[in-house]
Amino acid sequence: MARFDDDIGKPGKPPKNRTFPWRLWMFALLMTGAAGAGGYFTYYFKQRAETAEESSGGCVGKLADANKEVESQKKQIADQTKLAGDCKASFDAAAKHTKEVEQQNDQLSKNLNGSKDELAALRQQRADTEKRMQAIEDIQKQFAKMIDTGALKVSARRGQLVLSLPAEVLFPSGVADLSEDGKLKVLEVGITLKKFPDRRFMVIGHSDTQPLPKTSVFKDNWELSTARALTVTRFLVQAGMDPKNIIPAGAGEHDPIAANTNAKEMQRNRRIEIALLPALNELPPLPASLTDGNKDAPKK
Repeated sequence: MARFDDDIGKPGKPPKNRTFPWRLWMFALLMTGAAGAGGYFTYYFKQRAETAEESSGGCVGKLADANKEVESQKKQIADQTKLAGDCKASFDAAAKHTKEVEQQNDQLSKNLNGSKDELAALRQQRADTEKRMQAIEDIQKQFAKMIDTGALKVSARRGQLVLSLPAEVLFPSGVADLSEDGKLKVLEVGITLKKFPDRRFMVIGHSDTQPLPKTSVFKDNWELSTARALTVTRFLVQAGMDPKNIIPAGAGEHDPIAANTNAKEMQRNRRIEIALLPALNELPPLPASLTDGNKDAPKK
């Protein structure tokens, strides 16, 4: 069989009968289908690319939004943390201030209690002082007659009321035995002082600086003054005074009230003094370490 295109282009010959160009048609059809498929796939992948691009752009946007949200949350957390720190600092400051106020209140309470105690102590001290001053006034009134006659002198020495009796009125020279007139005067003093049973007295003997004669039974003026004070003390007890309220003592020539340069000054120094001692409640309190040793002491 001759090919369809054998006689093409040969002039002067009529064309022969030709068969259908299946191969060309198939090729064309194949090429058309390939072109269509290529266009389809081109369009398809282009669409996929655009869709992917759009999707990618949306994800980027969402990621950016998510990042913004994270940053916002971080900022809120930081703000909350700072607020919590400020609140804690304020709470600590308030707690410290409260503690300081409580301490101040405690101190004020202690000061108030201390002030109350001090006020009570001052009131008691004032009452004791007034009581002591009343006792002094009463003693002066009781001894007004003896003071007027010169047999007794009332004065203040070292903050104490002192009753002073001249030794010449009570004792003969160089001896510790009371004269008859001296006994009467001492008994009179004792009868008056026993009216003050809550007061304590010290009987003190004094002398001048003249040495005693070698024939004296006393070694020195100190011993003589002590013996005279003891004699007066015993007569005061006979007058009714409580012996627990009387303390005898001798100062000799060591506590003069004059210079001992002449007979008149020496006469002043020779005396018996009865000093009003302060009551225990009139004395300042002692430290606890010193008062512990007196727990077993008998109470008056």
